Amino acid sequence: MKRVAGWIVAGVLFVSPCVAQDAREPAVRTEAQRAFILGQMRLFLQSIQAITVALGKNDLKTVEDEAAARGRKGTPVSAIPPSMKAKETPAWTAMMGGARAGFDDIARVAHEGAPPSELIGMLGETMRNCVACHQSYRLATE
Repeated sequence: MKRVAGWIVAGVLFVSPCVAQDAREPAVRTEAQRAFILGQMRLFLQSIQAITVALGKNDLKTVEDEAAARGRKGTPVSAIPPSMKAKETPAWTAMMGGARAGFDDIARVAHEGAPPSELIGMLGETMRNCVACHQSYRLATE
């Protein structure tokens, strides 16, 4: 019995510091808002993957289309749950706006025929917004 209890305590001690060290700001949303945000993040990842593959094939049309789909026109404001806009901090809005503007730039430059090396650099810069957001926030439900 003591051995089992010891393992349980060890497990709790092992897990607790990981949870306690998450200093990211909670982004509190309803379950529906959380699902919307996660869906948008999955779309970003799908487009990033498609853009990366297309760059390897020098397929600038796919790069343009995928980037445009994640740009400012890709998700109309009407698709964003209205109650969610009120919960967005200026920093959150800036990161999302920066990511979407970056995708707009990638679409434009791909349309102009830029070399893949330039576009992959732009994609990396655009992804800084994604990284900053994930380092700053964690989704929490109401």
